[in-house]
Amino acid sequence: MMTRAHSAGTLIVAIAALALAEVPAVAQSAKSPNIVLILMDNLGYGDIGANGGGALRGAITPRIDGLAAQGLRLTNFNVEAQCTPSRSAFMTGRLSIRSGTHSVPIGVPYYGLVPWEVAIAEALSAAHYATAIFGE
Repeated sequence: MMTRAHSAGTLIVAIAALALAEVPAVAQSAKSPNIVLILMDNLGYGDIGANGGGALRGAITPRIDGLAAQGLRLTNFNVEAQCTPSRSAFMTGRLSIRSGTHSVPIGVPYYGLVPWEVAIAEALSAAHYATAIFGE
């Protein structure tokens, strides 16, 4: 979870599972496809070219469009009103209140998922995927 405040223009790219040529063969088999999850702040559904935006919205997105053309696209994710609950729901597949992240933790000494929660990276790691996260 991101714990510091981000400005409206901040771009967060979180790659939860990255399976490239250097990753062990178990993730390269036909039964274990490569998985790349990209999470960005302040990016609307129609902003990228694959969803009708791109040049029309002021920025071409050829690399993202290429990834979208080659893979499975999950196009319906309903979010909470705040970023922390939305991210925890995305990371766990569960309602944010069940993960202890019902609001943005501002001015409190605790934050993050409850210790017993299983995030997608943990589940993929248990399935022998190499996982990583990149971002700001």
